[in-house]
Amino acid sequence: MYFLPSRAAVTESEEETERLGALLAGYFSGGVTILLSGDLGAGKTTLVRGFCEALGYRKVRSPSFTLVNHYIAGKRKIVHSDLYRLDSGDVSDLDLQEYDSGDTVLFVEWAEKAPFFSERPLWKMHISSPDVLSFPERRHFDFFALNPEGEELLSRFWQTIGEEVIPE
Repeated sequence: MYFLPSRAAVTESEEETERLGALLAGYFSGGVTILLSGDLGAGKTTLVRGFCEALGYRKVRSPSFTLVNHYIAGKRKIVHSDLYRLDSGDVSDLDLQEYDSGDTVLFVEWAEKAPFFSERPLWKMHISSPDVLSFPERRHFDFFALNPEGEELLSRFWQTIGEEVIPE
């Protein structure tokens, strides 16, 4: 795994994607909402699995059919949602705004299906496979802050991992 100055991370395997999730778990101490986008199989659930496993929760499953999964890891509450099978009008039925508060970490897969606003840190992570033929397991993670609170948190995160950033 390596980091780029453009606020991007690159992983070379499923294990490295899980390590990126674990790195995020070690960094967040409060609540945050992370919107995940990317093709099917991009690694959205793998990232969440790494996050949860780093905190001690070992049974992360894709919420593709359940739509919302709730995990308790130590003292952390994690909500993991997948909007892939929903029409944009149906998203409000999930009442995800209820989980966008306090110290809950909210992951939303296929978040482009609905607008999200938050008064706490709000990030978007776009996951892509830039060269799937030559490097099928390589994933490129672009990080975006979507509000001032998210920008503050993302800037601090990037400063924390600064020594690991390599020039593009």
